[in-house]
Amino acid sequence: MPLGRHLLFSLTLLVAAGAGGLGTWQLGRLFDRRERNRLAVEQSRLDRVDLTRQSLSGRIGFRRVRVAGNFDFGHEFILRGHLVLGTPGIQIVTPLRLDGQDTLVLVNRGFVPSPDAMSPFGPQRFAEPAAADFEGIAIAIPDNGDGQPLAGPQGESWRRLDWRAMDARLPYPIAPYYVIQLADSTTADHTYRGRTLPVRLAMPPLDDGPHLSYAVQWFLIGGAALGFGLVFIRRRQPVFDVPG
Repeated sequence: MPLGRHLLFSLTLLVAAGAGGLGTWQLGRLFDRRERNRLAVEQSRLDRVDLTRQSLSGRIGFRRVRVAGNFDFGHEFILRGHLVLGTPGIQIVTPLRLDGQDTLVLVNRGFVPSPDAMSPFGPQRFAEPAAADFEGIAIAIPDNGDGQPLAGPQGESWRRLDWRAMDARLPYPIAPYYVIQLADSTTADHTYRGRTLPVRLAMPPLDDGPHLSYAVQWFLIGGAALGFGLVFIRRRQPVFDVPG
């Protein structure tokens, strides 16, 4: 096989292997999501837990909780790169000290629009009354060691929640789960498109997401690359007659 053909065939094998690896990765994410959904459905049927009297343990996902305590607005986190109604913005995550406990709980208070999707407009961060008593949904915080913090024009923002990375930034321990604050009458008196700010988050969807379709696409790309390589190397080279 000529060198050029050999190199091209090796390249198609690399593309096929890479696409197959990405397809397998998407299948792994699909199975993880289905397991998360199973756990969420299972825990959503359990009785509500009052976090001021009882702590959560074990695997946590979509557990209904009551939270009462005081927010620490001086140590809140900004999660960048989110959309609501087609508008870029951020999510505000604020530590809350539970009544009678030393460990704090991170509370996702909701969405605030931001032109750069990194910081809220205006000098304030939409503070609410420090004393809080509300219902929410507890979900385990990912623990990958890096939430990708990034310095911005108005302070630091994070790509995602991360338990170890955020716990290291705070002067007190935090629980390994966070609480999504549900909409109620205590929302701060700020408005956006007729809605108060922060805009409370909707429940995360319990579906398979796009992972299966992505996996199929990657496997098709890998198969096409491999098929092209096999057809190419099996093609006969033209034979030219040399004039006598």
